[in-house]
Amino acid sequence: SATLPRLKCGFDSRRPLHPACPPAHPKSGLVYHLGVGIAVGSVVALAYRVASLFLWASIGIITARTLTVDDRGVYASAVIVIGVTSGIASFSSAASYLVANQHREPAEVAAHGAVLALVVGAIVALGAFAISPFVPSDLHMVVILCGLAVLPSIVRSTLSGVLLGSHQFGRYNVATAASAGVGLVLIALWVGVLRHRSIEAALQAWTAAQYLSLLPLVVWGRHWWSWPARHGLSRAVTRRMLSYGAVAGAASVIGFFNYRVDVLMVIGLDSREGAGIYSSAVAVAEGVWLFSSAIALASYARVGSATREEAAHLTAIGVRHTIIVVVSGAVVAAVVAPPLLGIVFGDVYRAGATPLRILCIGTAAYAPASLIGNYFTVQLGRPSMVLWLAALSCVISVTLGFAFIPSLGYTGAAWATTFSYTLSAVIATVVFLRITHIPANELWRIRLDDVLSYFRLARGVLSRRTIVSALGKGE
Repeated sequence: SATLPRLKCGFDSRRPLHPACPPAHPKSGLVYHLGVGIAVGSVVALAYRVASLFLWASIGIITARTLTVDDRGVYASAVIVIGVTSGIASFSSAASYLVANQHREPAEVAAHGAVLALVVGAIVALGAFAISPFVPSDLHMVVILCGLAVLPSIVRSTLSGVLLGSHQFGRYNVATAASAGVGLVLIALWVGVLRHRSIEAALQAWTAAQYLSLLPLVVWGRHWWSWPARHGLSRAVTRRMLSYGAVAGAASVIGFFNYRVDVLMVIGLDSREGAGIYSSAVAVAEGVWLFSSAIALASYARVGSATREEAAHLTAIGVRHTIIVVVSGAVVAAVVAPPLLGIVFGDVYRAGATPLRILCIGTAAYAPASLIGNYFTVQLGRPSMVLWLAALSCVISVTLGFAFIPSLGYTGAAWATTFSYTLSAVIATVVFLRITHIPANELWRIRLDDVLSYFRLARGVLSRRTIVSALGKGE
């Protein structure tokens, strides 16, 4: 535990492939085998993502129906703040990288990560109590609840990274969706049934859900907690998690902030009511990321453990399939979803139809970025690349937001977000192509085999053997 081991052939992000490791052809047996595994994992991940989307949508419907539009805007912003603050101290990427790419023991990484997450989370909670007297009186309890909710969020994110790095997709998805599931139950009871209809009440239920959702991780990781007593904590592993986690955490924060800065700017430059309407449009538009996020999740550990060239080809395959599905999904969402806003959320939310259509363009263009970001983060071990790309997108979004929102309202926020997503996706693609030296058409030209693979995948998923195998491996 004193030092990190030297990486195996082809895994060191600081040097080219070892001569003993021959370059992998895109259709090599290993790439094909990994591609099949990613396909099955993507279907499983997609099922969890759809379930998670249903949970989040249900929470959105309940809060939209029980809170005023102004209060719902503040509640949505508070949840954003919790997510952004949790991302600042998240060791999820560091944990996944150390397990998948550096081949550290999951128990070792989990023990170190849990200690770091608890310390940082406690500091954030104490900080929230310290600053709460200095905020407006109506937001005093909101700040405290946000601070209390951050601690379990950091712990859950870090330990989930260990599950992801060790290919435990099933448990990973359950762990990440647990907060929304428990949150839905508590909000429905506390706010809906018992009629505690205020911002504070909704956040009380959400905060309690963050702590209760840690129970599965405590049970699954019961053999992790004895690691410090048996082996002690390593300074080398701690430093590695802190250094990698600091950059990856900053990238996660800026990336999350990039996704939500438009809502925050609408509150400041337009109105709370506008933020409530716009946040509903954002939630629907981001639904087209379901498939790309499922592929990114299923391929994360495999991209990290494959050789450099194999990982590049796997990423390219994922991007092509993302284009096929996400572009189609964005077109359907732009046509079908706007009329449903009023039906699902209420008549006042029908005004979000125009920004929703605009956002569908940006979300479709940005979808492949998550797969390319996987390559930078877990294969190259360079989360700083994702950090700079997210920062660039955020700067563009904020700059255009100040230019568009005062005159166009939340529709201007949609245009600013779409422009920033599109430009950052183009830059990420150019950087990926220059690093990997793979042909550009491998990313964008859809092959006949890509289309036929859906039929093969359907047969495989319908096969009882495939389903039992995936569930048996915890995927």
